Amino acid sequence: MPNTQFTHHGFKFLVLGSLRALRSSFRSHTCALLVVPYRKNLTSHSADNPRDTMAFTGFSTEKLVGLPPELFSEVIPAISLPSELKVTLHIFYRLSRQRGTPRRVSWEELLGDRVLRRSLRAVSKLRPVEELLIEGLDAAVRRNTFLLLALPDASRVVNWYLANTAANRTWSEQMTLARSALSPNEVLADTRPSLMTLYEQNIGLVTPMLVDELREAEETYPPEWIEAAMREAVRANARSWRYVRKVLERWAANGRQDAPNRAERPIDIERYTNGEYGDLFRRGSDERDL
Repeated sequence: MPNTQFTHHGFKFLVLGSLRALRSSFRSHTCALLVVPYRKNLTSHSADNPRDTMAFTGFSTEKLVGLPPELFSEVIPAISLPSELKVTLHIFYRLSRQRGTPRRVSWEELLGDRVLRRSLRAVSKLRPVEELLIEGLDAAVRRNTFLLLALPDASRVVNWYLANTAANRTWSEQMTLARSALSPNEVLADTRPSLMTLYEQNIGLVTPMLVDELREAEETYPPEWIEAAMREAVRANARSWRYVRKVLERWAANGRQDAPNRAERPIDIERYTNGEYGDLFRRGSDERDL
């Protein structure tokens, strides 16, 4: 039985039997039709990106990228994730094109790299490129292929990736120490209760009219004075803000006589000897000492 071949819309058709008898044979099932996908060349195939299926034409330069030997003897043999392999090789490619030290690349630079994005998209068209990049970077950092250093930059923090070399480890440690030295010291939280809470615990309910007076006192007197004045009001069984305020005013005018570590105030001799009752004080004293 003669066979007939023909091509239509990119497919090759093989007819087992004569082409003339094809139509009549379909109904009587006396011939078979074999459909074979056919492609004339690589560039005519429909794909998401023609570059993904085009044959590589060769390198454009004799200058090759220098890579550390441990990358091939220790790192790459242990890599199983395609995302980690592609990210690792691409970072070394970017570092080789830099000048100055330390050579480093940021997360933002990698995420915006069009070549790396196309490379990761070939790993999986169902997963987001950002997810594949995170997966590859995390695996490479856990493997200690790269060092991760987070440094503040204005109002944000930038994640930098460096090859794990002795010089880069030293630089990272110095930057970490410098960042710690420049960061503000931690401020311990004030465990002292608020004035409102202190008043309600010792004196009574805080009324709306009393709020302004309490705030004014808080700005005028030291916190320990207010707390001590309330304790004195409790001891005197005079639980009112008027009593507390009088105590504070007296201390402000005359000083706290019961304050711990209170510096001794000099005696104002003129106050006692030149006043209305000056003669009474001077009568029992040696005037030469005054």
